[in-house]
Order: sequence, then C-alpha cells, then structure tokens
Amino acid sequence: MAVFSPLTSRRASNRKAEATQQLIVFRLHNEGFALPIRCVHKVIPMGNIYGGREGAFSVGLTLYQDQELLVIDGYHRIFRSAPSSYSPATDQALPHKGQEEQPDMTSAGFLLIVQSPQGKLVGLPIDSPPSLQRVPESAFTPLTSTYMAEGNIRCVSALILQNNDEPPLFLLNPEKLVEPQQALPGTTFAQERG
Repeated sequence: MAVFSPLTSRRASNRKAEATQQLIVFRLHNEGFALPIRCVHKVIPMGNIYGGREGAFSVGLTLYQDQELLVIDGYHRIFRSAPSSYSPATDQALPHKGQEEQPDMTSAGFLLIVQSPQGKLVGLPIDSPPSLQRVPESAFTPLTSTYMAEGNIRCVSALILQNNDEPPLFLLNPEKLVEPQQALPGTTFAQERG
C-alpha cells in the first residue's frame, strides 16, 4: 500500500519538466543561429552550385533528388552589411585588401535544406555540421523593435539566451529566410545589383 506524503508530492511537482524546443544550431560569420527542427528538411554534403557568380553569389541552383533546388547565400541573406572581407573556411573576417569581398559559400561543406511553412525548399550552405539542441522555452526572448529595424542581422524572430558563459543564438524565421531578397527590409535595388 502506497503512503501519500506531502513532501513526496512537493518534490514531484518541483520536477515538472519545462517545455523545450528542438533546434538545429549552426554558426555563420562568428554568430550562432538556430532553426526549429520542424523547418529543416535535411542536411546533406554540399554539391555543385550552378548559375551563381564565381566566388560569391546571392542565389544559385543545385540538384537534389534529381530536381532543381534553389540555394541561397545565407551570409548575404542574413547579414545586412558585409564586412570588408570574410573567409568561410575560417569563419573569420580578414584584413581589408582594398576591394570588398563576399564569402565564397561554394566552398561550404554542407547544405542545410530549409522548408518554409508553405512547403518551399531552399538550400543554405554552411561550413560545418549543425548540431541538434533542446532549448527551454524560457530561453527565448523577443528582439527589440529597434534592433529589428536597425540591426545588422535580418530574417530573425527571437534571441535565445543560453547559459551565462555561452553567447546567444539568433532564431531564424524560415519564412523570411526563403522569401525573395527584394522583399526583405533594408535591401535596395543598388545593393542587389552591386
């Protein structure tokens, strides 16, 4: 016969698990980013990208399961302004060499296939394999409206504050990530052509 104890009841109620979300986490230009796992279709080794400029590109195509897959340059799409130059191999900004360079995402090692809520698939090149993390709901905090309007990072919906010794993660909005670039705020025709 089980004996009911108020102490046992209090301990059980204190152990209730906090709701969590599973996220795919990766790094891009020394910043941590995350996507909800439900929005990531697959991670595959990077193949050839066609239809982009040599070196840097905004969009290109690759073949995935014998079909065309749009590949977006996540660096170009997410960061509002590019540093003077950047090396994706080391994920570090390099000293200025006189002419502005964009990262060469064609040398990325993996393709993160992201699915929008409407079912559209796009590829996002990343340098290293992403990780799967379970994050408590209490770690999510909205970004300020000032940062959303003036910050250097676009396509985000929240900030994820982890342990005190870990840098925060930016939660990407998959819908904004896959929409055409001219529809993103902060992009001008001159920036697209340049």
